[in-house]
Amino acid sequence: MMRSPNYRFYVAISLPLLVIAGYWLLSLAQNDPAQKKVPVKVNSQAKKPESAAKKIPKTKDFTIAAVGDVMFDRRVKSAIEANGANWPFAKTASKLKAELSIANLESSLAAAGTPTKGKDVVFQGTPKGIDSLTYAGFNLVSLANNHALDYGLVSLKETRTRLKKHGITFTGAGADKSEAYKPALIKIGDLNVGFLSFSDIIPFNSFPSEKSPGIAPARDSTKVASKIKALRKKVDIVIVSFHWGIEYDDYPNGKQKELAVAAVDAGADLVIGHHPHVTQGIAIYKGKLILYSLGNFVFDRFKTKTAQTFILRMNMNYKGEFSFVRIIPVFISSSGQPAIVTGGEADSILTRLKQISGKYSKFLKDDNSTFVIDNRNGNIK
Repeated sequence: MMRSPNYRFYVAISLPLLVIAGYWLLSLAQNDPAQKKVPVKVNSQAKKPESAAKKIPKTKDFTIAAVGDVMFDRRVKSAIEANGANWPFAKTASKLKAELSIANLESSLAAAGTPTKGKDVVFQGTPKGIDSLTYAGFNLVSLANNHALDYGLVSLKETRTRLKKHGITFTGAGADKSEAYKPALIKIGDLNVGFLSFSDIIPFNSFPSEKSPGIAPARDSTKVASKIKALRKKVDIVIVSFHWGIEYDDYPNGKQKELAVAAVDAGADLVIGHHPHVTQGIAIYKGKLILYSLGNFVFDRFKTKTAQTFILRMNMNYKGEFSFVRIIPVFISSSGQPAIVTGGEADSILTRLKQISGKYSKFLKDDNSTFVIDNRNGNIK
């Protein structure tokens, strides 16, 4: 088909005009705020949106094992000398292995130091106790208790040094206030776990200052809450331990309840207690488990009641929610060695725990000489 001269003329004129129009449209697009890509400067001080501030960790859940008072003096020390460092945990170690294994260390692990004058009961645990803890798999201990400074600062320093050397993290007592309050930090997969311990039982020589040693006090619940809130901002999971209550009492007192509620309100995901030398009941507040007293664990004893205790085993997810709990009954020999029990002995321990847990006993379900709390469906709030 033949093209007319006019057609070729219009084509010749149109092509340059189309090119010019294209450049003009491109210029408009580049200056349109809705289309233009502005380089973003990252401000580390700016507050990130909640969804972007915290990535979901790959570690979906982890295991916790926790027990009460562990003491390496008196008959326990003699038994270790006679039977070796593995003796205290020889009958329970298999149930203590966990990604986070916690105990309250109720004595030093030192050879140095002199007993505190004017204190009725003082403990100086054998240094071999560190091998006992390592054998059992503990990686976290509380030092915030009324025996941390029984043999003075030199003994506490030796204990802290020995724990560090063996990879056991600790919190709750130190050479000054800063050390006493310093949290223990543990990495589990890509989860950051923080642990704080406080004591409401404080001997005359154990109030810390800027220049003197002591244990982290729990007397002021507002101060305790502020420490928990500060830690909460830095980690994924917060666990808090308290040395509190009245010896041999079955039930928590008002101060224990006040501190437990304050701890959870401040961000604690799990609250564990000790000092009464007997187990006390459980509670659940805002979906968080509270164990008012785990009782004794490695401790020579003079009363049957103080020999009845248990191991807490728990699965916790990256949000700090517990999905499954198992309570394993344990009976302690007169020389201080705990052993897992079944049958009638287990029933006695579990029945008592149910009685003293009051309205929360409904969550404790029998399972082959243990109690379980099953929250895999997330219904326990």
